[in-house]
Amino acid sequence: MLKDAQAACQESCVVHCEMCGLQRASSIKPKVGKVMAKEEKKGIGEQAKDAVIDVRNELIVQSANLYILVRRVLLSSLGAVALSVDETNEILAKLVERGEVAEADLQKMISDLQAKRERSEAEATKTREELTRKASNTLEESVETILTRLNVPNKSDIEDLSRKIGHLNEKVSALNHQKQNGK
Repeated sequence: MLKDAQAACQESCVVHCEMCGLQRASSIKPKVGKVMAKEEKKGIGEQAKDAVIDVRNELIVQSANLYILVRRVLLSSLGAVALSVDETNEILAKLVERGEVAEADLQKMISDLQAKRERSEAEATKTREELTRKASNTLEESVETILTRLNVPNKSDIEDLSRKIGHLNEKVSALNHQKQNGK
């Protein structure tokens, strides 16, 4: 069987793996004559080491091929993006040339967008002012409630007390004046 494999190897440049019995394509030139005889004399351990080295070399070659393939795919995708950008720019230039996208239309679209923005700003300002007013009223009511719970007089209570004190001062003055006149 080994002799048949050697003959096939010499004819079709196929390396026959004695460990698994499979054949694989190789870029190694077929071994002839004395070289084949030397390999037959090698032990199984040495042949296994040689097979491991061949597999390792094949993995290195295949990983390099994979790297080259991935690089080509990446570069072609970048080229496709660049090409699509260029074609898009050409189409837009043709549209402008043909008048399908006129400058007046663009100005109208810009002014519409500016008007929308101004309306949005006005609505936002109005909403902000309303929320500020509501927050202020809520804060005042909360402070009044807290002061009431703490029995702290509010502004109107103080004004009422000031008015009553003023009336009492007038009455005391009037009584003092009567007492001095009555003596």
